[in-house]
This record gives sequence, C-alpha cells and structure tokens, in this order.
Amino acid sequence: MAPIWPFKKKEPIAQVDEAPPAAIVYRKGEDPNARPPREEVDSTAYKDALALFGDGSSSVEAASDQSIRYDGVTSQQIEPSAPEPSVVDEAPDYTWVHHTDGYHYKRKLNGEFEPTPHTKSGDGSYTPYS
Repeated sequence: MAPIWPFKKKEPIAQVDEAPPAAIVYRKGEDPNARPPREEVDSTAYKDALALFGDGSSSVEAASDQSIRYDGVTSQQIEPSAPEPSVVDEAPDYTWVHHTDGYHYKRKLNGEFEPTPHTKSGDGSYTPYS
C-alpha cells in the first residue's frame, strides 16, 4: 500500500481578466511635463465627500498651525520642580528637563544630569522610570 501524501495539491492561481494600461508615448523634442493631464479631475465628488465626512460645508481651507497646541519637547523648555517648597529660603538644588526621548531628568545647579529617567504624572509629580 502506498503512503499518504502529507502535502496539499497546489491550486491554480485565479487570474483577473482586465485590459492592460494604455502605453505612454513620448515624442522627440516634446516636453513630457508640458502635456495636459489625460484624465479630467472631477472635483464635485471630492466636495461631496468633504461635505459628508466634514462639518457639512464644502469649502476647502488651508490647515492651521497645530504646533501652538503642542506642549511636548521644545528647544528651551525647563520645568520647575512639581511642589513649591513651603519655606521661601529653601530652593531646590535641581531643575527638571524634558528630554527628546520623552523622559524628564534632574539637572543639578552645576549643569550635570542625574542618569535616572523620570516620568511626569498627571498631578505634576515625578516618579523614577523602572
């Protein structure tokens, strides 16, 4: 008796019958960028979709500057320590710096940084990242 074949027989790949795209013909001495586009753009479909998925208006406006709402990393951002000291004479011997890696680091008065990264909580306190 012959052994059972463990692999499936390959099924033929389904082919889609579609016409090949039209060939692009270039003429000698002709600038290919100066030609008008072959397809006419239908802007009504775009405006209808904009009105459907937008706020209902079909007007197109330039995007606004979103960087004014961003409170992340900037070039000169130094955050003070979370709680203010209760005694006016005592000042913290470090400042918090938000780094581009997303963590906060303690910068001492002499300019050195502590190597431990911290995360900032919603209440403004800092906890060491572990």
